Amino acid sequence: MEDRRLLWTLGITSGICWATWTYFLFFFDVGSSSSFWDPWRIVFYILLLLAPALTFVPIGLRLKWPFLGPYAVVGWAAFGYLLAFTGLPVDVRDAVEIGPASLQVLLRVWYFFPVLFVVVTSVLAPLAYAAGLRIFTSRMHRRDTFRAWREAGLLSLYLVGLGVGRSLSMLTWPIALLSLLLLALVEALFLARKA
Repeated sequence: MEDRRLLWTLGITSGICWATWTYFLFFFDVGSSSSFWDPWRIVFYILLLLAPALTFVPIGLRLKWPFLGPYAVVGWAAFGYLLAFTGLPVDVRDAVEIGPASLQVLLRVWYFFPVLFVVVTSVLAPLAYAAGLRIFTSRMHRRDTFRAWREAGLLSLYLVGLGVGRSLSMLTWPIALLSLLLLALVEALFLARKA
């Protein structure tokens, strides 16, 4: 009973932190304040660390993955900071002219996509592990942590690759479909090798 109450408290607190994080980011527009030491920015900095910590550290402890908590906290904090204070890199073609502005766009792009990879992987790895517990009948595949991280990494790589292709205006539906089929084939070969 005590564990259940603690889980409910943790879940509600985490939900409140994520809701406040979203409010500050999208509705309050905390990135528009110019002072680094603005009190609202400091609250947002705390939320950048607190919301993912309250979410992913308990998941990592439950799954016995001690690295998931710090991995997710760093990724989500960097992602939130990027969204709030530097803006999204919409199109790489904005960096056509050589100059400081084009360098800034390229740096934002090179910062955005690895951080997006970390964020998507931190969400998909526990989901892939839980799905593996339900789908696979072999004990070797069910409790395989490496399988869950590999599947999350492959799917994250696919999604980030779609984003990169879109930002370079090179994405077409045949490329997206063939890439997905290639990743499914790679995963099927990994699973067949272990059987």
